[in-house]
Amino acid sequence: MSVATIRKRNGSIEPFNADKLNKWAEWAADIDVDWSSVVLEACRKCYDGCTTEDLHNAMIAACVDMETIQHLKMAGRLYIGALIKDTFGSLDNIPTLPQMYSNMVSNGLWAKMDYSKEELNYLQTVIDHSKDFETNLTEIKQIVDKYAIVDRVDKKVKETPQFVYMRMAMGNMEKMPKGRRMEDVVKLYSYLSDKKINAPTPFSINLGTPKKQYASCCVTTTLDTAESLAAADHIAYMMTCASAGIGSHIKTRSKGSKVRQGAVVHQGKLPYYKVSQSVVGANLQSSRGGAMTMHFNCLDPEIMDLLALKNVQTVEQKRIKDIDYSFGYNEEFARRVAKNEKWMLVSYESCPELYEAMYEGNQDTFIKLYQDIEQNNSIHKVFVDAREIAVKALKEGVETGRMYLHRTDEMNRHTPFKDKIYSSNLCQEIALPTKGYESVKELYKQAEGNGEIGLCSLGAIVLGNTTEQDYEDVAYYTVLMIDNVIEIMDYPFPQLGYTAKKRRSIGVGMTNMAYDLAKNGYDYSSKGSKQYIHMLAERHSYYLHKASLRLAKERGNCEWIDKTKYVDGRLPIDTYCKEVDSIVNGTLKYDWETLRKDIMKQGGIRNSVLEAFMPNESSSVATGGTNSIYPIRAIKVIKTSGTNKNLFIAPESDVLYYESAWDISTKDMIDVYAIVQKFTGQAISADLYIKYGTNTGDRNIGVRELLTNFLYLTKMGLKTRYYVNSSTAVEDQKGCSSGGCTL
Repeated sequence: MSVATIRKRNGSIEPFNADKLNKWAEWAADIDVDWSSVVLEACRKCYDGCTTEDLHNAMIAACVDMETIQHLKMAGRLYIGALIKDTFGSLDNIPTLPQMYSNMVSNGLWAKMDYSKEELNYLQTVIDHSKDFETNLTEIKQIVDKYAIVDRVDKKVKETPQFVYMRMAMGNMEKMPKGRRMEDVVKLYSYLSDKKINAPTPFSINLGTPKKQYASCCVTTTLDTAESLAAADHIAYMMTCASAGIGSHIKTRSKGSKVRQGAVVHQGKLPYYKVSQSVVGANLQSSRGGAMTMHFNCLDPEIMDLLALKNVQTVEQKRIKDIDYSFGYNEEFARRVAKNEKWMLVSYESCPELYEAMYEGNQDTFIKLYQDIEQNNSIHKVFVDAREIAVKALKEGVETGRMYLHRTDEMNRHTPFKDKIYSSNLCQEIALPTKGYESVKELYKQAEGNGEIGLCSLGAIVLGNTTEQDYEDVAYYTVLMIDNVIEIMDYPFPQLGYTAKKRRSIGVGMTNMAYDLAKNGYDYSSKGSKQYIHMLAERHSYYLHKASLRLAKERGNCEWIDKTKYVDGRLPIDTYCKEVDSIVNGTLKYDWETLRKDIMKQGGIRNSVLEAFMPNESSSVATGGTNSIYPIRAIKVIKTSGTNKNLFIAPESDVLYYESAWDISTKDMIDVYAIVQKFTGQAISADLYIKYGTNTGDRNIGVRELLTNFLYLTKMGLKTRYYVNSSTAVEDQKGCSSGGCTL
């Protein structure tokens, strides 16, 4: 054994006492783990004269090296034990909630909230610190590293996980009626700490603190004027400062078009994209700059340049590599791709009405206008092979990883909104109406303006942890949590707050689906599994609608409910893509017709839209589950967040079978997304997966396969497609590299 002496925290040196280390290890190995081997490995990792902290960290590292679920649980107990000792002095010295509240408020770390001593004392009986000792290292480290209040200079953690959850619940429910407030705080605390509700990062960090920045994602468009373009830049700058990811759509003419009746030649979209890149990169969000996905469509004469903006082979003057891009298309474009026909490119300046018609759910107007302009010789246009554009977009998606897809007509057809939707967001799960502002000044008006920013607050329900019996209540408290945030959020400018409160758009997803499927004996490929996924998606949407209806009865409908189809009795089951019926039995399990009658009697619901499926890459680690509705890419992966690395092992993978993403056909994966999209008012961060062989020659995907997948996802009604992930036959050990607007 290499350790003979150790250095105490006060600097004194004393002989190493193996019994003390053994007691720590034996306590931490409350579960069935051979703790003695962990101690021996920790001693081998250390040196003579090391600190007690070094030894403790070596035991944690030894557990992680074992790469088993049980050892991660032991590591979690070691970690939380040391954290509590370092933060509060000892395991027996955890402060009461009233003591913690008083200390944190006096230091300006928690907000001063309207809770009486009696209420704080009651909540003290509710908070359960034993839950922290049942949590594995991966979850605890994620919560502490990313969500807990920490002095980053002195590296002192101020909160343990249960205090984080109680802070969030108290901050969120503070304004609830006092007759029910304690019940609401307890319910939200319980659902958060029991990992049934997955809260977005801004909620976890800021709820219950003096900071009230909770925005998850923001969507903008412009008018074709210099003033409107400037307003969009201001929105992107301010929302990046507010920690939101940006989905942008710049509606302006193309390169070579006339400005001021030809006095100036328009320079196209690239200069504006460069400004957008600078705007979102100017301010840090934690340790990185902001992030944006820019959306354009297949009519644009600059299309081939726009599709190559991230490609390393593009000349430096034309490369704009620090933002992401999404290619917009409609069913008519896909039809011409399938038939290998020509496609017309035309500037927005020449044919604004055609451009606008592309963003309508009913494409009859678009097709008529397209045919008329096609025959009109007075309008300048260019014809190219539709398939050439599609192949370029699809190849860029594979090669750069950051060329996404959004379908302009389907986003505007299968939606509760009556107003026009121009784009998705950073991660492609949002589909909200936007209008360009006439100037920056308009953003600071207190009343309704001519423009609109799409703001969506996110959340998710954790499958596998939430049962059929409590799903309705969990859904209600998820929607209530987000609705409260919409009320208490600090908005960077008045117009954002005005439209956000009028719309009350939310996006609640599901996460941990891969575990839930494995737990119940399902995969992603079989017909029976797809039928089960249909039930999950239906249940999710149904109870979200019931929750929003309940809130509407308690608080009133959202003020712009007349701008949605809910006032007409529309539900997701009315407008879904009927091709889904070819892959599952579409028989509904829940009583939608009674729900429809109740919604119409109420005149609507509390929210304009309810469902969206985000990646959950970061927050799923904190809830100990697989992320979003995705399959796993490996049983064991290293999840990275900033400079922190965290070993994640799929839950119960020692006893459950998980189908790997690399073994699921693209068709089956599209089927899964199509089933979920059936019940989704917004969109899905829909990832696809390609597994290459080990030989260099195997690492290309054929054009036929690209086009087949593209046409199939179009046929099945997907609104968006996010990453095309790729892997060689070597086991993939990396998590999602998004770094963007994830829960």
